[in-house]
Amino acid sequence: MFNLLFHINLQSKKMAFLLLTLMFRASVCFSQGLVNNGAEIVLTGTVQMYIDGIDGNYTSQSSGSVTPASLSVISLEGNWINNSPNVGFTIDGGEVVLTGNTQTITGTNATAFYNLSLAGNGVKTPAINSTTVGGQTNFTGTLSVGTSTLDLNSNRIDITNSSTTAITRSSGYIVSETPLSVNPSIIRWYHRTSGGTRIYPFGVDGAYIPFTLNITASMTNTAGYVDVSTRSTPSDNTPWAGPGDVAAVSHMYSPNNLYSDGSIPAVIDRWWNIENSDPLTADLTFSYRGSENTLDPLYSGGFLGAQYWDGSGWMPDNATIGTSAAVTSGVGTVSAPGISKFCPWVLSALLSPLPVELLNFEARCVQNTIAFEWCTASETNNSFFFLEQSADNITYQTIANIYPHSNQNEPRCYNHLTSSSSSPLNYFRLSQTDQNKNTKLLKIISLESCHDITNQMILTNNGSRNIGLILHADWQQHLQLQVHNTLGQLVEIKELDAVKGDNFISIVLTNVSNEIYYVSIYDADEKRISKKIVITDLN
Repeated sequence: MFNLLFHINLQSKKMAFLLLTLMFRASVCFSQGLVNNGAEIVLTGTVQMYIDGIDGNYTSQSSGSVTPASLSVISLEGNWINNSPNVGFTIDGGEVVLTGNTQTITGTNATAFYNLSLAGNGVKTPAINSTTVGGQTNFTGTLSVGTSTLDLNSNRIDITNSSTTAITRSSGYIVSETPLSVNPSIIRWYHRTSGGTRIYPFGVDGAYIPFTLNITASMTNTAGYVDVSTRSTPSDNTPWAGPGDVAAVSHMYSPNNLYSDGSIPAVIDRWWNIENSDPLTADLTFSYRGSENTLDPLYSGGFLGAQYWDGSGWMPDNATIGTSAAVTSGVGTVSAPGISKFCPWVLSALLSPLPVELLNFEARCVQNTIAFEWCTASETNNSFFFLEQSADNITYQTIANIYPHSNQNEPRCYNHLTSSSSSPLNYFRLSQTDQNKNTKLLKIISLESCHDITNQMILTNNGSRNIGLILHADWQQHLQLQVHNTLGQLVEIKELDAVKGDNFISIVLTNVSNEIYYVSIYDADEKRISKKIVITDLN
């Protein structure tokens, strides 16, 4: 080790190797690598300095520093440790290459690298906040991730070069993951007054999930920057807290689940926080792993859009921006164009633009028979529905194909009967295929076995005057059907007789129009069943 302040001028590769060998050998017994105890190491020309070995650290202390040449290179297999009260380099220039398998950038003071390259497949970790890459004054240096992993480890890294190529990679990536509600693992990129597309090369567990910022209206501040962090949220998309002056996020919203928490059924298990120092407008592209799509089956194969939290609610106005088909494997992306609001962002399920808008899907037991009913608010380009059944919610078999009444923008209801299986619990899913042969899952429901269930009944209606009553009676019964309007006024009464066993009774209403009604069945003075119907197709 050198203990005096000195000036070293390296002018050739040979001199660099000899000097490095001297320093390394002098420090082997201390397992310290190269210790700069207050020297200014000046590298000139194309000199290269190698610090090899598992203890091949570079440690700067007592105001030690490096003055690099533009083509000089410092390669080390150990850790970079800056304990000097400076940023490690006196001027911009040169390159530092981390060639080891597991290396740390640390010390009592952050380092300002010009070019920083990560070599090999190992994990490199900054253990101090505000490590800088790109330079201190001319801002043209680059961060080359290569095939390595740069784990931010709850620290921020600053990229001072505004160029779109200031960060490069081949198969490596930068890890931003933390379990914290406010994520400190941030890439701060000084875009300054430049436009264009920049890729924040995030990744985790072998998956590359970049975030893309395409600046369409740049900042006017020459020191302007955009901070981006991302992390998975496998525990029901919590915890959440707002950075800075943004209030904590209280829930997550889905347009499919009006005014209620969609964090579990309808939001991808990943969030992003984006903050800007100065106003700008950009197109954003979010990436997520298919394994993070844990949405309910109704949404997991549908469409996703982006939402942001403005401190009090999800915007824009509890809706979403952009749309993209969701994936359950590989990596999916969602783009949000023309964004000028930067804060917490999530990806939420959109109300899919399907040919069919489903209102309900229900199943009831009628003795050993299952009676299905579903209604749609509108249908366009609908080819047919199909029902499927499963005992394990994994393997399904088709029960029936049901063809539409019409393709009109008005409510329609459907009925279907099938025999109950002996399985104690059955799953049923309703899907729809359009005229372009695209198929979409609409809903999954479950029902216990209907065997040995008696005295059950169901009312059916397809929007016409016709009412169907399906029931199994243990004895002959006299029933009464009553029809009330939405004001509670009784508009029609029908007397019905049911025989012992299975009954399929058809009733034609005579005193109704195209409105909403409530139909009830009474046994003596006891109401047995009540159902809302919508009459839509009277001539």
